[in-house]
Amino acid sequence: MITDAYFFLKKIPLLIKGVKIRDHCAFVRVKFLGKARIEPYCRIIGDPEIIIGDTFYMNAGCHILGNIVIGNDVQIGPKTVIWGRDHGISRDRLIREQPHVKKAIHIGNDVWIGANVTVLKGVTLGDGAIVGAGSVVTKDVPDYAVVVGNPARIMRYRE
Repeated sequence: MITDAYFFLKKIPLLIKGVKIRDHCAFVRVKFLGKARIEPYCRIIGDPEIIIGDTFYMNAGCHILGNIVIGNDVQIGPKTVIWGRDHGISRDRLIREQPHVKKAIHIGNDVWIGANVTVLKGVTLGDGAIVGAGSVVTKDVPDYAVVVGNPARIMRYRE
């Protein structure tokens, strides 16, 4: 299949750099600044670009889209969604005709995002933050905060 060959050839320079992208992954407009490992069935789509720092790990089934900057030493659990846009909601147009509303997402260094987390547009996750499994992050998370829930709330800080 032509798509499989395209992604295989696209991965060769990344492998030399230390970026390992497993099978059944799609990535477009992504810049890797160092080593990374991405497990199967992930989609990473820059809109316009995603920049990923050194020593990055993404578990299986994740989907990230938008203008996103990810720091160094970031770990992301399976089935996480990081989404930098949504639809407008005015009443004068059908939802499918609404323009997208886009805002950048920033993820600091040494961040751990648990399984099945959703991070919405415009959010910043500070350095050392931890996001508990199943959380929905709608607001900025301070450095070293541990957040959980829907919407995610600060439970404590890392010591």
